[in-house]
Amino acid sequence: MTEVNAARPTTSSGLGWWNLYFIVKIILFVRGVIEFHPLENLSLLALLLLPIGNKIINVARHLIALPFALWLFHYDSFLPPLERLVAQMDQLMAFEWSYLLELGMRFVPPSALLGVFLLVAGYYYLAKFFRVSVMVVLACFAVIIPMGSDSDNSSSDSPAVVEAKSNNSAPATRDDDSLNQYLNQFFSTERQRVVDFPDTTGEAAPFDILMISICSLAWDDMNIAGVSNHPFMSQFDIIFDQFNSATSYSGPALLRLTRASCGQPSHDALYQPADSQCKLFENLKALGYDEALMMNHDGVFNSLLQRTRIYGGIDAPLVSQEGLTVSQKAFAGSPVTRDLELLQRWWAGRQDSTQPVFALYNSASLHDGNRIMNSERVFGTESYVLRIRRLFDDLNQFMEQLKSSGRNVMVILIPEHGGGLRGDKMQISGMREIASPSITHVPVAVKLLGKNIERSDGIAHVDKPSGHMALSQIIANVINTEVYNGGSYSAANLSSNLPETAAVSQNEGSTVIKVGNEHYISLDGQHWSIYPSN
Repeated sequence: MTEVNAARPTTSSGLGWWNLYFIVKIILFVRGVIEFHPLENLSLLALLLLPIGNKIINVARHLIALPFALWLFHYDSFLPPLERLVAQMDQLMAFEWSYLLELGMRFVPPSALLGVFLLVAGYYYLAKFFRVSVMVVLACFAVIIPMGSDSDNSSSDSPAVVEAKSNNSAPATRDDDSLNQYLNQFFSTERQRVVDFPDTTGEAAPFDILMISICSLAWDDMNIAGVSNHPFMSQFDIIFDQFNSATSYSGPALLRLTRASCGQPSHDALYQPADSQCKLFENLKALGYDEALMMNHDGVFNSLLQRTRIYGGIDAPLVSQEGLTVSQKAFAGSPVTRDLELLQRWWAGRQDSTQPVFALYNSASLHDGNRIMNSERVFGTESYVLRIRRLFDDLNQFMEQLKSSGRNVMVILIPEHGGGLRGDKMQISGMREIASPSITHVPVAVKLLGKNIERSDGIAHVDKPSGHMALSQIIANVINTEVYNGGSYSAANLSSNLPETAAVSQNEGSTVIKVGNEHYISLDGQHWSIYPSN
């Protein structure tokens, strides 16, 4: 009995309960969930294994080790830097507690907690008969030694050559200096690109332009939700297969849309004055268009509406939501109205004017954490599927209403960004701190509606890398070719001269670029690494 008790793990016997910390990390590393930095982890091992007889010093040792171990766990993970979490803390505090709990369950699901419980129970009994610390230390070295071999091999390899083409020259190698130079050259080139809008519509028949801006809608989200073949998506004339939203946040997304008449600006440049020729709304105002602005939410979170007005130059008042059905409660507790009802309200008022209108509709119906009214207990992917089907049904019905009106309308579907429904190594499902490839690859499409026009060919798929500037060019093409003067039009011809934009995405504090078939990420503006895939 005495021998058994002596074998029990204690704070002064090997690693003791710290074995579990390293066992969990080794399991996660083997599964590819985290990295395992040799120097830092060996330093922690040395600190914990250092023989200390004094109880007070021993306790102090463990108190020092605890915060370091927590930091190291994050450092070994692929998660965004802790500074970004601190920077977003004020927004996180605006979330409802139920949404915060949901995010916590995604980060550490109940199945993981059950696994940890079983691991603790197993360790408790195994530690009575085996020297677990010895096995854990050996396992750590078994993990670390191959890393040194891989490092030696990789250092002798020649740098990879980039094969992809872009609107600026691709780097010959993929080291930090080359990728930084590539990014700087990209923005330098983009600053020189401008869509040549006509000075007047001339003899072209007037037509309305409706841009449907949807939060949290990417191709990947649609595939997961099973709506890729929904009737709403099958009626467009032009579909962009490789459109990059360039951001994963709503505010920057709307600003990029308002500045679509020039090349892609950097994230920081979005909050600086822009030339009037770059502002899509001002280009259309000069052609005699009135503005209309709709949001099925209040636009308060992160000052979305205010910033869009200040930096995007949108002056139109919001179409009133008063009296409309509240279909959802947003992640921060504010109401979200039914998409179809708000669009129908705007369209009913639109009939009273003969002046062409440029309307922007922004929908938050798919935002992560929203709760469907009377179905508050449905969340996560299940909630998203219900909400996206309702949204697509609403939009499809509204498109039919536009068709039956006989009015000339150009409808442009332009999601802000994806919802990150799948998640990856760097971000849990619903997290969008990093503008990852699956989040920025969004379904953008164009449809021309009118009584006296007819498409003469099939759906045109734009398969080259595209950005917001292509939308301005399509609008200019429709005006220049006088499509709405009647007769047939070719979707292929309307999309034949669209500008190509390399896949470069930014949020505050992070940049993701595509070079060749690989995506690279920088979190400090200087150093790059391959974006970790699933």
